[in-house]
Amino acid sequence: MKFGDNLQDSIYSPWKDNYVQYNALKKQLEDGLFKHAGWTERDEGIFGETLDGDLTKVFNFVTSKFEELQERTTQAELKVATFQDAYNQKALETLTSSISEVTEEVNQLSKYCRTNYAGFLKIIKKHDKNVPYKLRPVFMVQLKSRAFYSVNFDSLVVRLSKLYHSLGAESLPSGTPITPSVLTGILNKEGLDRASFKFWVHPDNVMEVKTTVLKHLPVVLYTPPGPNTAESLDPSLSSVYLDNSAFDLYNSKLERKEGAQAIRLRWYGSPSNNEIFVERKIHHEINKFGEYHDRFTIKEKYVDAFLKGDYTMDRQIAKLREQGVKSAAEIEQYGEMVKDVQKCIVDMKLRSVLRTVYNRTAFQIPGDKRVRLSLDTDLCMIREDNLDNTTRSGNHWRRMDIDYPMGPKTAYEQDMTRFNYAILEVKLELPVGKTTPAWVEELMNSHLVESAESFSKYVHGVAMLLESHVALLPFWLAQLEKESIKAPESMRGQLASGTPSLSRAASTTEIHSINSRRSSISSRSDSDNGASTRSLSKGKHRSVDVVVDNQYGAQNGQGHYGSTPKQPASRVSSISKKSFGFKGLGGVFKRGGKGKDSHESSPLLGHSDVDSVPKVKIIPPKPKKVVGPLKVEAKVFFANERTFLKWMNFAILLGTLGMGLFNGANNIGRFAGIILAITALATLVYAIWLYERRLTMLRNKDPGPYDEPVMPTLMCVCMLSAISLNFYLSSNIKSKP
Repeated sequence: MKFGDNLQDSIYSPWKDNYVQYNALKKQLEDGLFKHAGWTERDEGIFGETLDGDLTKVFNFVTSKFEELQERTTQAELKVATFQDAYNQKALETLTSSISEVTEEVNQLSKYCRTNYAGFLKIIKKHDKNVPYKLRPVFMVQLKSRAFYSVNFDSLVVRLSKLYHSLGAESLPSGTPITPSVLTGILNKEGLDRASFKFWVHPDNVMEVKTTVLKHLPVVLYTPPGPNTAESLDPSLSSVYLDNSAFDLYNSKLERKEGAQAIRLRWYGSPSNNEIFVERKIHHEINKFGEYHDRFTIKEKYVDAFLKGDYTMDRQIAKLREQGVKSAAEIEQYGEMVKDVQKCIVDMKLRSVLRTVYNRTAFQIPGDKRVRLSLDTDLCMIREDNLDNTTRSGNHWRRMDIDYPMGPKTAYEQDMTRFNYAILEVKLELPVGKTTPAWVEELMNSHLVESAESFSKYVHGVAMLLESHVALLPFWLAQLEKESIKAPESMRGQLASGTPSLSRAASTTEIHSINSRRSSISSRSDSDNGASTRSLSKGKHRSVDVVVDNQYGAQNGQGHYGSTPKQPASRVSSISKKSFGFKGLGGVFKRGGKGKDSHESSPLLGHSDVDSVPKVKIIPPKPKKVVGPLKVEAKVFFANERTFLKWMNFAILLGTLGMGLFNGANNIGRFAGIILAITALATLVYAIWLYERRLTMLRNKDPGPYDEPVMPTLMCVCMLSAISLNFYLSSNIKSKP
């Protein structure tokens, strides 16, 4: 479907006269281009005036509508304040209805901004593609001066959330304010069913998800200690993840090993926040959440010494004992946890590797952990390591050269990657026997979200930015490259030009990372094989390695260049070795002097000696192992059964042939029949074993491998032996006088 049709489908009827006139502007372009005189300066002037008028119209509408929504929210807040003193059911319904109307219009205004932004970019692209005049540079300046698309709805979302939950939640009587004291006695502290789910959310659906959730759960604000104003509230959350040069924590977390750890340093708001949280997550399959969470705070000035093991938390633990807030057992457990985390950091030589920065909107009833949701947007991942002979964080625990807040373009784009989608996490702690709330089920099964099982910000960031240093990649990269995250049908696929592409790593970054990885591999090979490697890439294709023998052009014993040196036995590179198999057998039947690798005279190049030109080997890119859960469909089990029946069919045919030879032939035939019958029996046993083995692997969702190269080879050897011996013995007997 064309964008013009999509735009018409996404128009909010009450505001239909305030959208960009995309179809009218497109028609102006078409009419001007098909004129006999072509596109003239007059046409360009008319087009520019129309476009500028639409931009002004959209900007003024967004500004006025946003102010109107704020005013209506203020009026609702005043009514709620007076309403609590005089309860009235009819007034409650009227007030709730007006708040719902404001919420719906906030959602529609967010869609309106994104729709018009995409429309302007589309028509400018179409103009510059077909018209000799380039309008984009001038228009982008005007667009930035009237940036209607950068309206921040977070303050309205928070205010609307407070309004909804000042009137009461669904589980409590209408009009009852939700406070922690009200929830006392409601929660069953024992026997909780815990569950956690992660989802990706398309940018077009973020506001709709927020307005859906805020009707049921209030927004939780993370505020730094001390006085807070509207300007000081910052939804950003930053984490610096630790790992060693071997990326042991990354690999264990990606493979979801029992006891896998993730250690990070987290702070809320700006980097000037002095309170740093040291957090450790330990993966345990026995926990339905999949992990245990340890956490303690430390002052920023002590972090470097703590990571080196020079600073301990003994003073803070002593203060806890003096205050008497916690019991002696709790303080002892706390101290052991801090020492254990520090020991792990020191022993494993953990250092800063990656920083994640994002804006978090959390939804939860205060004091109630039954249903918790968090929505993370504008996720950016930044390298913090000092690898590749580049100093980033240096001796400090985090790099200090990153601008804050994060802008759309920075001077360190080569060290960062942006995640295009929001991340929704749903955590449930429900009493045994209680079902998931209907609105949560509806949200998780709706088109607004896409399941993101096992997704990790740290794993994704390392896979994108440090791909040359790791051997394993997460399974969800392929899903993200397909850009399959769900968006509203009317806008699907229309915003790629306005937002950074998820497949950026599949083009520029991927090429550079693969090249660097190939270079590191070849540099290690140089010391073993005496070969130098040049990495070549063309366009957006994956690079290949060209390995050139260093002995070409080297000096011989007399100090002359270009002469033929002796060929040492160790010169054969491990790269050129071929494993046994049908591909390797091809070299056995090659003619020594006529193949592509032979050296012979050429009318253009003249005579080519064996070592007068460099020996070139092409090394194709080696794919990396992708780690992830196996999704088993029903048809896979039927495929396993069909494979078993095929093996059984072959075994029966082979056994029938063997028994026929054994019963009706001479001694030579009986010998061949015995071999074939034994092969058939072995095949039957093997087929049963293979069927059961693959069935168990499928039930356990084992990623494999599922191939079995040994038995087919043995079967071929047995059949070849039986047939060959039969012909050999028969020919020998007949040839005797």
